[in-house]
Amino acid sequence: MTLDDKITRAKELISKREEIDAELSTLLAGNVSKRLIRCSLCNAEGHTARTCPQKPAE
Repeated sequence: MTLDDKITRAKELISKREEIDAELSTLLAGNVSKRLIRCSLCNAEGHTARTCPQKPAE
């Protein structure tokens, strides 16, 4: 196998790997869930206790 043949084969394998990676990402994307941020002071979503608008002034 010549160097050009090896390069061509490597490009083919890389292309195939990229296709497989894309398909796996599509299949697994439905199972990925983002964790919601919830405030420990007021229990509302979207902010933390540090940035809570109901937090008493210090």
